[in-house]
Order: sequence, then structure tokens, then C-alpha cells
Amino acid sequence: NKNMHDFNNGEYEDDDMDDMEEKEEDFPSDLRSLGHTNSEFSGGVGGVPFTGSMEPRSQPFQMKATLDDSKYDDRLLEESVALDDDDAASSNRNDIINNDNHSNTEENEIGPRDGVSASSYDLITGLLDPGDWPEKSYNVKRCTGLEVRHALLLWCRDAIYIVDGFEQTEGDGLEGKINRLEMSSSTFYVNLRPNDFKSNGTSCADQDTGNPSRPEKRNINSGKDDSSPSATDEVISYQHRSQRIAFRDLFSVYKRRYQLQHIALEFYDVNRNGIFVAFESTKEREELLSKVLNSPLPNSIFNSGSLGGGSAINYAKFMTALRAKITSQWVNGKMTNFEFIMHLNSFAGRSYNDLTQYPVFPWVLSDYESEEINLNDPRSYRDLSKPMGAQGETRAQQYRDRFESLESNTHISEDEPPPFHYGTHYSCAAYVLYYLVRLEPFSRLALSLQGGRFDMADRLFHNVANSWKSASHDNIQDVRELIPEFYYLPEFLVNSNMFDFGTTQSGQVVHDVTLPPWAKGDTKRFIRINRMALESEHVSKNLHCWIDLIFGYKQRGREALNALNTFVHLTYEGAVDLDAITDPMMREATIAQIHNFGQTPSRLERKPFPQRNILVVAKEKYIDFSALNLLAPMTPPFCMVGAPHRINLRFTSWDTCRVGMAGQIDSSVGDMCLVKGQLVGVGRTCALILPLKAYIRFGRVNKGISVHVAVATARNREVNRVLSIHDGMHREPISIVKPSLNGHWIVTGCSDSTVRVWRNHGNHLQLQATLCGHEGGQITCIDVSTTFGTIVTGGSDGNVLLWDLRRFMFIRQLDLENEDSDNFGVRSVSINHKNGNILTLVAANVKLFDINGNMLATPDYKNGFNAHNKPSCAVATDCPEWMGDGIVAVTGHINGDIMLWGLHHDRGALIMRHQVPDNVHSCAITALRVWGERQDTLLVGDRSGKMSVCKALKMDALSQQELSFVIQELHEASGLDSSDKGKARDGDNSDWMGLMNDDE
Repeated sequence: NKNMHDFNNGEYEDDDMDDMEEKEEDFPSDLRSLGHTNSEFSGGVGGVPFTGSMEPRSQPFQMKATLDDSKYDDRLLEESVALDDDDAASSNRNDIINNDNHSNTEENEIGPRDGVSASSYDLITGLLDPGDWPEKSYNVKRCTGLEVRHALLLWCRDAIYIVDGFEQTEGDGLEGKINRLEMSSSTFYVNLRPNDFKSNGTSCADQDTGNPSRPEKRNINSGKDDSSPSATDEVISYQHRSQRIAFRDLFSVYKRRYQLQHIALEFYDVNRNGIFVAFESTKEREELLSKVLNSPLPNSIFNSGSLGGGSAINYAKFMTALRAKITSQWVNGKMTNFEFIMHLNSFAGRSYNDLTQYPVFPWVLSDYESEEINLNDPRSYRDLSKPMGAQGETRAQQYRDRFESLESNTHISEDEPPPFHYGTHYSCAAYVLYYLVRLEPFSRLALSLQGGRFDMADRLFHNVANSWKSASHDNIQDVRELIPEFYYLPEFLVNSNMFDFGTTQSGQVVHDVTLPPWAKGDTKRFIRINRMALESEHVSKNLHCWIDLIFGYKQRGREALNALNTFVHLTYEGAVDLDAITDPMMREATIAQIHNFGQTPSRLERKPFPQRNILVVAKEKYIDFSALNLLAPMTPPFCMVGAPHRINLRFTSWDTCRVGMAGQIDSSVGDMCLVKGQLVGVGRTCALILPLKAYIRFGRVNKGISVHVAVATARNREVNRVLSIHDGMHREPISIVKPSLNGHWIVTGCSDSTVRVWRNHGNHLQLQATLCGHEGGQITCIDVSTTFGTIVTGGSDGNVLLWDLRRFMFIRQLDLENEDSDNFGVRSVSINHKNGNILTLVAANVKLFDINGNMLATPDYKNGFNAHNKPSCAVATDCPEWMGDGIVAVTGHINGDIMLWGLHHDRGALIMRHQVPDNVHSCAITALRVWGERQDTLLVGDRSGKMSVCKALKMDALSQQELSFVIQELHEASGLDSSDKGKARDGDNSDWMGLMNDDE
């Protein structure tokens, strides 16, 4: 997704992947120790607007990722340490070497002891890249979470910079005078529970471990710029962070509100990392936006010809057209409900970077007490046509009475504020922290909001069912909705940091969140079922009603009054003009109201939103083939459109690999793609750069690579023609190369066990970092995901390591638990670009991990693998976890077999769903690539040089007898009870497989 958000040493940062640069002078530029603690959080979908994958395991939008390194957690919790990158870095054994000339992150913290007094732009210009020169500057505030930093925004010819900790007082450009601003940092001390603490909902007295709190305390640093609650300790220092956004890497820019004023912008780069800045006036905001839109933006949404983007861009018209396009895609089933809600939040000004305007999501389920839940039963869902305050009639009448009472007061005095139904809001910063209190950095922000202590145990989020009851029926002051994390991030429900949240008045220990019975105590199952409910037919048919309440015509006016949907007038856009308030106390009180009581999103429509089209393929006795094309975008990988329980692949074509074979000792295929329906493959020592229709050749004595033409074009007519040569990229020959899918990044592995990351600028490569962590031997396989900002490397040492692509830092080592990994090395690593899951093949062992390093599944194969059919390579698909019928992994075997695997979540097993019949391969498979927008095509290459194309069988290719079976299966599936439905969705498809095998 992520848009990944990161809190670093008291700063809630959006870490950037290329020219959004953080410059650090705390460490030598050529040697940086790697640290990774719970103070670093990636999750979410920062940049969610308009990304192909909205699976936010966040990204981070932003990537699911809580960078919660279990390998080091125990040690860090045992010590009393500040959550500080410097401390964490010094305790990590892995090193990363950044090239002096190519380091793209640098941050310096200068204390008063340095005696540096900046009164001009001399220091600022030292933070700029060569060739960049500030032409104009703006005083801005960088908003990250609840923390605000004063900063300078510098306009240069090819980029903009945001430099924290400075303020311009007079003049402009290089003639201006600037002041360095102090930054205060507060430290909060909290009790931690023992690492072996287990909560079963009983009181502390019932715990075998005794007292849940420990004498050791953990101190959490909180940086602040403006006013902030007092804390135990406070230190004043300087901190300057410089971030660069090159126009060539700018993906989008959005108008935002700050304190209900239209003075902010949010920038997203091509990797969907966001920066939220507020200007001093609307005039300055519009001036900068106009300059940006009139600059060359080759990789932005404004460069899209389909929406009329061009040299002169009308922002309002462009966004209106874009919103209409996205709405049409959703109505026609080309976009998930989650993605559409995220888009609407973005259009309405909601942002992960501002907790007072956090994205809002609906409660969709109402049954949190049953042992099993039936997602086909409408009674399991909340009424989406009513706000949370109207879910129960008794409480709804109380709100009507309140409104009438307040309305009567306005007849007595004209000074009375407008009447309202609800004195609280459905979304505010406190509610976001209420849900995310267990997860750093939100724990720290919650402490800051509560004056250095966690809230009382009874008021903390500790039980999903109780929170639903409070928001829907019991509590007259509670009408809160949900946040996006309820649909993709199970980690926020677990107290992995072992905070001591205390005990409720009823004697219940507040630790992990208590889940509904149907979740079976599994946070992943809870999130998965919640997401399945969000994407269900019932919600799809009724979601437009909820959208009308939050973003549409029922948000204000008579329709809002009739819908019982009015809030305090200060929460609405345009209700207050802070510039017109001259009384300082009144101004501060108004700002406090905005911060603490929520902000209503901007209204997007003054007419009803359209209802989503719900298509049914299986009629009573026939198949509606006209609906198949509309169902294709939401079909899981390799599943049959209209009948996703069926998986049936067939070879459609095959060929021999001839490109990139020169100098290769064997005929093994290394990589493949389809170009206009034609299969193109390259040799084992080559890797394709898909957007350029070129390939990289490596393994030569020049210790570098060469780039060649892979597909003849009008510009490059000769296949294999050399486009560029790059010598001396490593100290030893390169053993493996992996370009990113967008071609912007090239990651090289060397026979000396080092990994280097390069930025691809076409004719030249720019070194970003050298990653060191493997224990000798060559690097054997690499995968890279720009969606999750993650690099995965495997080596002949049998280790699989994860690296942060944004900061080029070590994240974690996967626990493979293979006794023979050291002897055989790692054969394959592959990332799921929708949820960040990682597939590994070590020796003959296939395993699936989540991005946090937790093992999810291993093959449950009744026949097992033997010396004749053990796997030789493996690749992950982009199947989301909530699509239970989909294929998550494909393996190729030494005898030429190809197997497709589904995931049974409850059993933690990979289930073999399909083996491709009539195999055309008879020797070891050396390359696999999942192809197609909906991933219904598999490209296969083997050791002999043979390549083939397998495609999922379409329903219109079935015989009449087979169609009858399908209709019967679909009718039976729609009648499954809750337990059977759960089995089918979680990958236990033995019944379906029996039908498929009979049919085959």
C-alpha cells in the first residue's frame, strides 16, 4: 500500500525512497550501524490515492508493516532505553555502507554547545544537492501525526526542499534572514510487563507470573515544536531534517486543510510517500501549487492524457474528472470497497499525516458475540444507511430530543450556536490513538496527549465487542467509526511492546485486545473476516448509503437533519475563520476544539452516490457470460472468472529461449515476459527491465553489467544490441541482478556476499547503498518491492535477510528453521506486492512468511517431495489474504512439474490446489513469472531453454456438461453455512478439488 509512516527519534516521518532525502550528519556518511526498534512503524497506505495496490500492509500505504523486529524485541524490552535510533543502531550487529556521493538520507542534530548561529542561507544551501539553488522560500509547518515542525520550503528549478528547524524573518531567497528554532524533546516513563506475560482476561492476581509490571521502566522520547503537554524530562536542542522532492519523482499533490483552513498541501512521490505542509496563507499555498503544476512532472498523475493532463492544469477540473473516473471504476466492480473508501478519504482531505483528519472507515459488522459468523446473513451487518448514533432507536430518540432542545434555545437568543445531534464526532485524533495505543509510535503520542500517562484502563481499547456496543447503543457520548487498520493490520491488536495498561474496575487485565468468539483468538483471522465483510455483496450493495452520510449529500442541511447526522458546527468546513478571530484566548480555544473534537470531511457530492453494480453469474439454469468481463478484476489469481473455487491451467504456447544466451554455459532460462502476446525470454545470467523492453547481463569479469535490447522496437531494431555498459560495480563478479517492476531500482548481488542498490537513470546508474549482512558466499536470489519499500536477499549461506529500501537499513533475518539451509543455500525469494508476504525456497523447503518475519505456512502435501520432484524455483502471486480461494504460490520442480498452492490460514498450511496437466517440460524449471493484470497467466522456463505459457481456463471454454457442474457448485456455495463458508474461504478446498479432479 504504505505510504509508510515512520517515527524516528521523536519525529513522525515519512521516509522517502529517492530524492525525498533525509540528511544525517550524526553518522559518518560511509558507515552506518543498522538498528530497528519498535519506535519505527510502517503501516498504512500513505499515498493510497491512486496506487494500483491499496493493500496497505502499508504502505509504508503505504505496506502492511509493523517494523517490530521480534529478534531484538526481548533485548530492548529488558533494557531501559530511549526509543532512539542512535541507541538502537549501536546495539545491532549488521552494518550498512553508504556511498559518500550517493547517500540520499542525511539528518543533522546540532546542539547549543556547537555554538553555530545561522543568520543567512549559508547552512541551508549546504544541505542542497549540487546544481540545486533556492529561488524562493516559504515558511511552513510540517505536520506529522500530532507533531508540528516549523520549516522552510525552498523552491529550486528541479525540486523542492523542506528543511525543519528554520524560519525566515525577512527578505527572500538568498537575501533573506533566517533563524534557527529550538526543538524540545520530552521523555515519558512507562512500566513494562514481563516478556512471558500472558493475558487470559483475568485479573493480575490470577496470573502465574505475579505482578504484571516490572521495576524497570522504559522511556519514550517525544519531539515537539509548538506547545505540548509537560513531561517528566525536557531537553531543548536543534534538529534539522532536509527532504528533497524532485519533480521527476513527484507522483501527486493534493490540497489539504490545516486547522480547518485551506492552507496546506500534501505531496506524494512515485513510491507514495507523503509530506504534509501548511503555509501561512491560502495565497502562498495557491502560488506554490501553481508553480508545481506548471513544472514538468513526467511521472505524476497530472501527466495522464486520459484525464486531460497537460502543460496547463486546472486543479479543480482535474480532480473532479479523476473522482468521476474512480467512482465509475468502483461502480463497475473494477475496484475494491477498501480502495474506493481510501480514495474518497483522500479527495475529502483526510490524511495519515494528520491525526485530526485521519481516514475514516465504517463499522460493517454488528455480530461480535457469535461463535461463528455467516457473511451471507444480512443480520450480521450494521445498517449502513444510518449513522452510528441511529443504530439503536432508544439512543436515536435521545439525540432527537437533544437537537430539539438546542433548537429551542436558538429562538430565545441569536447568540446560541446552531443545534446539533452529537456533541462528539465519529473521527478525531483521540479516537485514532484509542485504537492504535498498542503500536509505536502512537503509544508515544497517546502518552503526550494524556500528559505522560496512559489513560485509565477502563477507557482504553481492550474489547472489540464492548467498543461496538458503546459506539452503537450504550454510550450517549460515543458515535465513533473505525480506522483503516481494522481491515489490514492485525498487529495493532497485540500489545507486543508489553506496556502495562493496568486493570479495569472489574478486575480484567488490559493487554491484547479481546476479539469476538468467531475470531478464535487469532488477530489475523479477525482482520481477514472483517475485510471479507467489507468486500461482501451485502456491503457492496449498501456502501453508497454510508458514503452519502460521511462524504455526500446527507452530510449537511435538511438531509443531514432527517438522517440524524449533524455535529457541532465548528467541525464543518468553512464554519470558522481563524484569521478573523482577534482574541488570542478565543483563537486558542477554537484551535483546541478543532484538534480535540474532530473535523468533518469535505463534502464531495450534493447528490446521492451511485450504487455499486452487483453481478450474479450463475442464474437458475444458465451462466450469464456478459457479466464475466466485469467480474474479472476482482477474481483471485489463476481462478476461473465467475467460479473462483475452480483452478484449471492449460499450456497455450511454447518456444525456445534465444535471447541473452551468448557466453552461457547451459541453456537455462532466467527471465520471461509477454510483449503483445509474444513470449520473450532471456538466459540464466540475465534479468529483464520490463518498462524499457531491455535486459541486463551480469556475471562477467568486468564485475559489472551490460544493458541490451530485449525486444525490437522502432528505436532499437536489433535484439541483443548493447545499450550501455557499467564496469566495476562490485569488487567481485555479480552473481544476481533484480530490477524493480517500475525499472527505477536495480539491486545487484555479488559473489562476495554484498548487495548494492542502484537508482536507474537510464544511461547511468547511481549507487545508493551497499548492504552487508550475509555471512560469506554469493548472493543467490533477490526480490524488491517498491510498494512496501522492501528488499529481500537470499544467499548461499542459507540466510534470507530483509532490508528497508527507503533508508537502506537492515530490518530482520527470517527464521527458516532448516537444518540443511547452510548446505544448499537459498534458491528463491519472492514478495507478494499486495500484502508483503514473502515466499522462500531453501533446499526443498517452501515457506511463506509475513513482512514481519512470522511464518505463515509450509506445504501440506500428502505425498511429500522426493529426489525426483523436489522444487527448483518458486514465485509468489499478488493474492490478497482476504481472497481465500486464490493461489498464493507457484512452484516449479526438477522433473518439470508445476504446482499451484493456496493458503489455509487456520492450519498454517500451503494446500496444493492444482498441478498443471499435459506438461511440456521434462527437466528442472529455472524461471517462473506470474503475468497479466489479474494474474491469470504463468510463464515457465526450464534448464533446456524451453519456455511456455500457461493460462487459466475461461468459463466459455467449458462444455455444457461442465457448465452444469459449475452452476451446481455455485448454488451450493451460496448456501454454505458459516462454518463451511469459513473452510472454503480459508483454503480447505478438498470438496472443490474433488469436483475439479472428476471434471478434469
